[in-house]
Amino acid sequence: MQFLAAIEDFLRYLTSVRTYSPHTLKAYRQDLQQFYAFCVEYYDRDPVALGDIDKISIRHFLGMLTEVKFAARSSARKLAALKSFFRYCLKRGWIEKNPAYSVRTPRIPRKLPAVLSKEQAAELFRRLEVRDFITARDAAMLELFYACGLRLSELQGLRLRDIRFRSMLVSVTGKGNKQRLLPLGENSRRALELYLAYYEKAFGKPGPDNMLFLSGNGRPISTRNIRLRVEKYLKPVSGGMRKNSPHVLRHSFATHLLDEGADLESVRMMLGHESLSTTQVYTHVKMGRLKSTYEKAHPRAEKKKKEQ
Repeated sequence: MQFLAAIEDFLRYLTSVRTYSPHTLKAYRQDLQQFYAFCVEYYDRDPVALGDIDKISIRHFLGMLTEVKFAARSSARKLAALKSFFRYCLKRGWIEKNPAYSVRTPRIPRKLPAVLSKEQAAELFRRLEVRDFITARDAAMLELFYACGLRLSELQGLRLRDIRFRSMLVSVTGKGNKQRLLPLGENSRRALELYLAYYEKAFGKPGPDNMLFLSGNGRPISTRNIRLRVEKYLKPVSGGMRKNSPHVLRHSFATHLLDEGADLESVRMMLGHESLSTTQVYTHVKMGRLKSTYEKAHPRAEKKKKEQ
């Protein structure tokens, strides 16, 4: 199997079997093609065979990325793509061992996610005023983002059948086509019922397979439109936060659950994380907030701060 043909086969697998998003597939394609272009120059020949690649060439590739000022997070993503690709090639019998297996991931500086305070979240929903189809839709989207911790693609892909009003559950299809059930919550239920009343008035009664959220022209709403609408509502309440994306509501959902005593494993399941280590970042958010509160409120902490 030729290197470039193997890349195409791998991408087809990610599309048809793993059902990766177009955005993720584009990133994988760019990363793998960039590595192949590096290998052509590194080995000074074209084509380069899959069996030619070893961990030394991969380390040199990562070193090149560092030299041209790629961020550690971008380098780590590219290495993850290579590990996944060569693991696939190994399973298909195209190579005898995975050359990326023992290559260490670049150290990524820990960056805490942006979250709303509970007061900011309360202010967000206090400001919502439902007047028509658009504002009813926006209110329902915001409620689901915050109440269920949904990813943008998960909310955009919801169909009417995914909302189970009787059992107060939402069926969500996440990464890798994995499904999970999430509690709906009374505020979310009311917001959805109000939105669906406007929906029916504007476009007729929807069937179970209809997309849940529509744009003003009756077509499925785009992720870009959702992002812009959420940003519009977050900016006035987020206190100058640099990012005002739907993910802020997902981060806030997780952080506020932990603040109120939810266990980490339950939060992991609700977020749809495969690994508990991914969810643990929210414990650092919680600790950061505790430290900030301590420094502001504790007299001894304040004294120490002044003495420095």
